[in-house]
Amino acid sequence: MQREINRPKPPSPMSPRAARKQETLLFEKQTQQRHPNTPSILSRPNLEISGKRHVPVLVNARGIPFLRLKKPQPKNLSGVIRAKLEKRWNRIVLRERLQTDLLFAKDEEAWDRITGITSERESGTWSEAVKTALDSVRAKIIETDQQNREMAEKMWNIVLQERKLAEEEQQKQAEGKSP
Repeated sequence: MQREINRPKPPSPMSPRAARKQETLLFEKQTQQRHPNTPSILSRPNLEISGKRHVPVLVNARGIPFLRLKKPQPKNLSGVIRAKLEKRWNRIVLRERLQTDLLFAKDEEAWDRITGITSERESGTWSEAVKTALDSVRAKIIETDQQNREMAEKMWNIVLQERKLAEEEQQKQAEGKSP
């Protein structure tokens, strides 16, 4: 009887979303390291690179800018983006929690005033520490957002320079082909 109850269930078929995720993870694992004989994407000048110049694409991943040089993106880049997004999300969650705690701290201060527990020699109030932490978290969020904005502007300038170089190289090739 007990064996029949604990008999393992047959595995359910994989959903399309889970199959895509597994396929992506497998591809990331396979492309984790570059083949030793391939030149770096960032090799310059263009004389050493065969083929036409590939202009990078500026991509925004939920507020985190990055330049995509090729598809699919490397695993290490995915990891960096994921870590930055997780850190930002954790700060947002902390900010929301501190805002709630600030309301509780104000209620505690009101209760202390009603009951007369507050003494003159107490150095701080309930809400001071929460306000300090909340201001710190807000400042960190604003600072990282500003850094991301500045980085996006720098990356956009790189894209514009690469486009200009690609156009110049294309014109040189066109002039060289038509004598």
